[in-house]
Amino acid sequence: MVMDSTPDQNSSWMYSIRAMVSPDRITQRRSLSGMPQYFTTCRFLVWFVLSVLLCGNQSAYAIDFKGALTLNVFNMTGENSYTSSFDGGKSILKWPIDMKTAGINLLLSGDDLVEIEIGLMTEPWGQNAAPMKDYDYIDESRYTGRPTHEGVDIYSESTLDSRALIFGVQSRVFPYRTKNLSAGVSAGYEYQEFDYRAYNTHQVGFGSWDDQSSIVTGPVSFYALDYDIYSLGLVVRPVIEDVLIITLGASVLPYVVSNDEDEHLRRSRISISSCKGSGYQTSLSTAFRTSEKWFISTQCSLRKIHINGHTSQYWYGDDPATPHYDDTGQTLANIDTKIDQDTFRLAIGATYQF
Repeated sequence: MVMDSTPDQNSSWMYSIRAMVSPDRITQRRSLSGMPQYFTTCRFLVWFVLSVLLCGNQSAYAIDFKGALTLNVFNMTGENSYTSSFDGGKSILKWPIDMKTAGINLLLSGDDLVEIEIGLMTEPWGQNAAPMKDYDYIDESRYTGRPTHEGVDIYSESTLDSRALIFGVQSRVFPYRTKNLSAGVSAGYEYQEFDYRAYNTHQVGFGSWDDQSSIVTGPVSFYALDYDIYSLGLVVRPVIEDVLIITLGASVLPYVVSNDEDEHLRRSRISISSCKGSGYQTSLSTAFRTSEKWFISTQCSLRKIHINGHTSQYWYGDDPATPHYDDTGQTLANIDTKIDQDTFRLAIGATYQF
């Protein structure tokens, strides 16, 4: 949002919630913060699977090891919704997810008892099919000459370029096994990284804010967001005539962490936030045998995440939204923040078993 109206000087959200936040720390890119964590998680899951295999009733040399490599076409849709609340109102930014790319999965298993699956999907920079949507709700009592207006005060849409990276590791243990049915538990970790470039904003003001309607061409903001997502769940796997393998999963996401950085170019401001929370997911995958070694595979999943935290902001230049006040060097901290992610994934591919 680009605003021309100036808040009263006693507005606490703008002038009194100051904190010493290092500009160098704020401007440091956060989107790779989870990388060391997922390497540590990978080592732990590999150790866990090997421990179960080697400590089983059978000796290690008698275990039947199998592997499968899958190449698939992957589609992920949804959004990352970012809400910041302060004394003067709240702002909701909805960053769409529209990821269409190729993916690769490697599955290793032992005796159909324990398995570990590693997946990687990455999408290069490209124009997003959906815009970024910005909803601003403002407390008019803090502004001179602004009659009260209910609902959204200022709404804008910006064209987006985006890219994404998803890396995941999941292990499954099937203590219950029959010829046609297996059931067990799963544990996993996933790292997600999203990057956005917003430009060409169309803004509309409502009620007493109708003078804020405008069209801005050129770059508006850069946004980088990453997640560390841990999961625990139950899994059931029926097998039909040794031709169709179905895997059903339901998981809780007991620990989810995010870090993000948002540079608002038009307001010379950088915001960083850190949030923690939880979520849940359900999944369904199938593998249809076409020959002794080859399968046609499908995957779909639904996931919801809700996390909370705080945002810190730093002005590296003068904000045009406050023309009678030089914001350069100013900071704000402890802004209440929540992030919600809703996604649906669908993939289809070819699997080779070895």
